[in-house]
Amino acid sequence: MSVVRRAKALTGPKGMILSTKVRERRTQAERTEETRSALIEAAIKVLHKSGYNAATNAEIAGEAGVSRGSIIYHFNTRAKLMSEVIYYVYEYEQQQYATLEKQGLDLTKPQNWLDMMWKVFSQPPGMAVIEILQASRSDPELAELVGPMQDKVEQLSIEAVAKRFPGSEDRMRPAIRLLVWAARGLVLAKALVSDPTETERAVLLFEQILERWPAEHWISLKV
Repeated sequence: MSVVRRAKALTGPKGMILSTKVRERRTQAERTEETRSALIEAAIKVLHKSGYNAATNAEIAGEAGVSRGSIIYHFNTRAKLMSEVIYYVYEYEQQQYATLEKQGLDLTKPQNWLDMMWKVFSQPPGMAVIEILQASRSDPELAELVGPMQDKVEQLSIEAVAKRFPGSEDRMRPAIRLLVWAARGLVLAKALVSDPTETERAVLLFEQILERWPAEHWISLKV
């Protein structure tokens, strides 16, 4: 990020510098990007805390500390903002996956994919996406934007995983879709059921099943 700095020195007797004030001048593009990011992050917070119906323009703008009109100015519609949340969270989750892999998580094992997704999807950004996806089922305007965005991030995810198994991209699609939506469903179940530990046990059971199915076996299956 390029920043123009302007220093103004206040001098006293004999040229002694008493203080130096530094002001940063941001470009219009930088200010726009900061506001957009603030609105997306505010939307995530409101979605996680209160759900989709409560995530009104007024609530999101208030959380971001900007005017309500900022959402219309930067995204045109609330639905467009929500679709951008999908991609923003995808990028955040990719960073989380990379961090876990650097910490030693072996992503050639399907059971580790599930464990990773379970941990990441359980965070506020992942829960925010689940709220949006559920809402799109009964909101045609939202579905029109969220559907293609979800397709985009799914394709990017498949390409990322397929790099570990050259030539497997087409065959990995069903496997990745199964794991992603199973993880999301389990995260939602944990938030809804009376005893969340039962859902955690279900995750452990699923991981044990996956341990018996190496990634190479998944790739070789034809469906």
